[in-house]
Amino acid sequence: MPREQFQYDKISIGINRDIRKGNAPTLKNNNDVRKFAQEQYKKHGLSESAIKTRMDRKDAGHIISRNHGGKNENNNYMWEDRHANRAHQNDTITKTALRRGGRKTKYDV
Repeated sequence: MPREQFQYDKISIGINRDIRKGNAPTLKNNNDVRKFAQEQYKKHGLSESAIKTRMDRKDAGHIISRNHGGKNENNNYMWEDRHANRAHQNDTITKTALRRGGRKTKYDV
């Protein structure tokens, strides 16, 4: 499945918008992004099993990979579908994928 076909639920889009708008705490690593996402799912009243299902399908990804100079900082993180993250590997996330995930930034390509 091409990465442009992945869908994002409203909460995941909101997580990415919060990261983009500076409404997330400082995210120093992928685990911090995962913790932030999990907290947001809890705030939206999802059950533990629903949270686990979503967490199993998602990854904290870098918009620009660290191999290409991307940093571990909020403006370079995206909460994205795990398969999409693995599919693009070291490639920069496309504008289409950023918009679909609610994560449009200065890192647009």
